[in-house]
Amino acid sequence: MSISQIKSLLDRYIAGNVTSQEQQLVEQWLEENSQHNTEWKLMNNKDKAIWLLQLYRDINNSITGKEAKEGNDIPMDPLLPWYKKFWLPVAAMLIVSIGAGVYYFLLPRQERTVPVSVTAPKLENDALPGTNRAILTLDNGKTILLDDSQDGVLAKQGGTAVSKQGENLMYNAKGSNGKPAPVVFNTLTTPRGGQYKLVLSDGSKVWLNASSSVRYPVLFAGDKREVEITGEVYFEISHLSAKTLKGEAAKRIPFTVKVNMPGREGAVVEVLGTHFNINAYDDEDAVSTTLLEGSIKVSPSQQKLLGGAVVMKPGEQARLNRKGLQLVKEVNTEEAVAWKNRLFMMSGTPIPAVLRQLARWYDVDIVYGNGIPEGHITGDMPMDMNLSEVLKVMELSGVHFKIDNKKIIVNPQKR
Repeated sequence: MSISQIKSLLDRYIAGNVTSQEQQLVEQWLEENSQHNTEWKLMNNKDKAIWLLQLYRDINNSITGKEAKEGNDIPMDPLLPWYKKFWLPVAAMLIVSIGAGVYYFLLPRQERTVPVSVTAPKLENDALPGTNRAILTLDNGKTILLDDSQDGVLAKQGGTAVSKQGENLMYNAKGSNGKPAPVVFNTLTTPRGGQYKLVLSDGSKVWLNASSSVRYPVLFAGDKREVEITGEVYFEISHLSAKTLKGEAAKRIPFTVKVNMPGREGAVVEVLGTHFNINAYDDEDAVSTTLLEGSIKVSPSQQKLLGGAVVMKPGEQARLNRKGLQLVKEVNTEEAVAWKNRLFMMSGTPIPAVLRQLARWYDVDIVYGNGIPEGHITGDMPMDMNLSEVLKVMELSGVHFKIDNKKIIVNPQKR
């Protein structure tokens, strides 16, 4: 059966004008949710994307026209054939399976347009995307659940007001009347399925991805600024200069990030004023620091064990693993910080690496039922999709997924 014949059959199926034999054929096709015909295999990605997008639009137009004509609340006639009773949910499943998400995955980034927004049917076994959630731990050990807190001042730490404004945690230092303020530390922690933004007392902005933390002084004092992190964190560091004697040039106060890796070699990132991302999850094989603007120096915590430091330029990435520190000259910085913009962005990313991202964002565990699958994923998807929608698109890689409560069961497709 040719591509045009398949499209014609699906169009007639949606309209309710198919024979019983054609109905069975479409049902079987839906259950298998795959394309096995020769013509499909011979098409390039662009042609596949164009065909699927047209099919999506046809199905969507048919649904819209049907709803407008009949209304959403008109009861179904019990005498209608099966394919006329259930054409709407089946068509919706078609859209989720082979619609905008597939089009977005198949086309190269420079040729994409924004896909039509699609609402998937509610499934019993599913997981909602993460939200802005975090826990603030004060210097005295008290914890504050930020997603349950109202806007306004939450606490006062060492003369600094800690406040929540929308989805931001902010620190505003008041005058100290010349008296040195005591050093007070806070820790912001995001759970799996949570992200949060922090504005430090010097104006530096910090974004925490899921399952991450940052420990920092509520007020920077002296000639240094230091914080400690775990997980994945994006920084936009403000320039800060120390007061000097009249006639002397202002001295910039550096910003240092200590990357903690329990049981593994961590890293130290030294900054003057820049934008950069650090990925230091303990289930990844390396600590990856990606520079977007400015200049930073990255070194292992124990330089004697793993060699010296590297000074990075924008567009570069430093990767630190058990073998040492490596500088990658050209990387996709947009992909490295896509999570900050609530986007999954993959360029030939191995399937297990994608699944680790999903596990952190949807707060689920990954279970491999039949070995770890091979293969790679290329494409972008918004992070506000339900887990089932994301997995539907990923099944195009030839791997089957099943959601079981808080687990994703992974089974490579049997050929």
